[in-house]
Amino acid sequence: MKCSNNKKPGHNERLPSFFKGILWFLDFDKIELDRDKEAILFQVLEKGRMEHLFYLQKIYSKDEILSFAKINRNRFSRKSIYNFIRFLYSNEI
Repeated sequence: MKCSNNKKPGHNERLPSFFKGILWFLDFDKIELDRDKEAILFQVLEKGRMEHLFYLQKIYSKDEILSFAKINRNRFSRKSIYNFIRFLYSNEI
């Protein structure tokens, strides 16, 4: 799922349909990437697959994703989520 010209999707673009399953509680056709950022990030980190995470990297920076995981690490059902994201996105272990 590469974006043409290596540009990040605009924040008014829609998520691919494979996000519907993890964002079932939102009206999928009305999701806004800026407004719904926290819900999107939380659900991807909590319930998503690697394809979700890789797509998010096209929308949000690695720093945004890592910072969100750090701030919300106590909300995740699996305490290893933050460590996994930290491992993926930084040189710290």
